[in-house]
Amino acid sequence: MSEDQTKREAADAESQLTGDKESPPQRSKARRLGCAIALLIWFTLLLTPCALFYLAAEGEIRFDHRDIPQPYAHPLLLVSLVSEAEDRGLRFETSRIVEARSSEEMLCVETTVRFLLWEYSGGNQDVSYCDCYQREGSEADWELAGTSSGAC
Repeated sequence: MSEDQTKREAADAESQLTGDKESPPQRSKARRLGCAIALLIWFTLLLTPCALFYLAAEGEIRFDHRDIPQPYAHPLLLVSLVSEAEDRGLRFETSRIVEARSSEEMLCVETTVRFLLWEYSGGNQDVSYCDCYQREGSEADWELAGTSSGAC
């Protein structure tokens, strides 16, 4: 073997060794996002029985607003069981602040109630209503100014 051939073989062997030591290819951001979404869906499926047990034991799952008058009457999200003689299922109630003309003096809250019934007596039972509140100054208590059916 010639000296040049030996040098070339040594260089080829060295390049193969350094090629093997390269870092593995980085995962794409889309692939990581997909894995995160799949993991979130998986944990949601795993925790669904816990939420259903809580709903069965307590009768409702409630998240309230903090900064509105009568927060118990206007939940951010309320999921409750319906167990009437003719109707059985779930009730979903949501509310949102629709109108704040002068945020210090007037406030309207739209509340929507929807039903998912597996036994029902018939008819559309979904409803939406609007409660408007007013107060004299920023330190005064809110007073109900009026209620109307439908959207605000």
